[in-house]
Amino acid sequence: MLKRFRAIWDTLAQKNAPQLERQVATIGEKHYVIRELRTEDIKALIEVQREVYRGNLPWSRSAFVSELVSPLPHLYLCAEYEQKIVAFCGCRINGNDGHVTNVAVLPNYQGMGIGTWLLQQSETFAKSRGCLTMSLEVRLSNRDAQRLYRKLGYVSRAIKEGYYDETNEDALDMVKYIEE
Repeated sequence: MLKRFRAIWDTLAQKNAPQLERQVATIGEKHYVIRELRTEDIKALIEVQREVYRGNLPWSRSAFVSELVSPLPHLYLCAEYEQKIVAFCGCRINGNDGHVTNVAVLPNYQGMGIGTWLLQQSETFAKSRGCLTMSLEVRLSNRDAQRLYRKLGYVSRAIKEGYYDETNEDALDMVKYIEE
């Protein structure tokens, strides 16, 4: 059974292999390697989550696998600094909406523009797929992220009660209308 699962995993991973070659982006005064995420990165993504969310893990290994090998159009990018993943962002296309599934930036790298840059890349991807909106959920307690999203043009749409399973915290549902 495990061998069969591994064979399926490997086949899916190859079908959904990264299409974005590594590129260097200068954000602030630092140079980051930007690339698409691979299933081999999941351990590092979990460690980033652990640090960003103070021990909580909003996404499990299986959730990351499901997204990274999904046949649905998606883009999952990471920013590496000195060969370490310091930030990542994911976007999945749902009809005319580019849904931001996850954004995480290590605390020592927050406020430098990395999250903004990754979100802009997600929006570019969504536009190229004909999306009219971008959407996301953010913890009600995460005022810094809400400020960033508002600065980028997102507006509040609704509150989703008990959205985050691990803490039962409410989420603010936000949307951005993409310009043609």
